[in-house]
Formats: sequence, structure tokens, C-alpha cells
Amino acid sequence: MTAQIHPIFAQMAECTARNDLDGLMDLYHPEAEWSRFQGILKGRDEIRAVNEKYWALGVEFVSMDEYIDSGDTIMTRSTMRIDGREEVAFGAYVLKDGKLWRIFGAVEGGAVAFW
Repeated sequence: MTAQIHPIFAQMAECTARNDLDGLMDLYHPEAEWSRFQGILKGRDEIRAVNEKYWALGVEFVSMDEYIDSGDTIMTRSTMRIDGREEVAFGAYVLKDGKLWRIFGAVEGGAVAFW
């Protein structure tokens, strides 16, 4: 794992730990898109709606298993506790203007039951 975590990823983790959805949403670019196996979310409103459902399940960060960034692209694999179950999540985050612009992510088990 990289010793230094990208500041935007550190802010994402802090917002999640504080249950600060408004702070998290401020990190997204106005033209953000999140590609998931369940479909593509476009814009902050659609992303917020899914994050609200996700957070209602009691999301907890367990561990960062793999992490790499190239300055404008971050890729992670981590263990999360979702609805009391440990799940492996992965994601890639492309930044634009210092904000999360293109997000590709999912829970390895599919997380279909969560939606």
C-alpha cells in the first residue's frame, strides 16, 4: 500500500467516518458520473441518492487492502462492513478540477441485495 494517501481520498474516508454526507458530496465534480454494475449515476443528485441508501445500512470502513494513485487517478480495494457483513469493495476514481469526476466501483459480491 502507498504510504501517502491522496488528500481527496483521505477526505472521503473522513467524511464517511463522521457520517458527513454533505461534506462527501462537496468532493464530487458537478459533472460526476459513477459507473456501477447496477447502472450509471449522473450528477451529484443521483450519486447522493445512492449514497443515502448505502449509508442507511451502517457502512463502516474495516481496512484498506490495496491502494495506488497517479495524481489524478486513484484505485482501491478495501474491506467494508455493510449491514453488519464484511464485503470487499473496489473502486477507481478519476479527478477533474480537484474533484471526483469519473468513479468506477462496486462491491465484489455485487451488493444487489442492498439496492
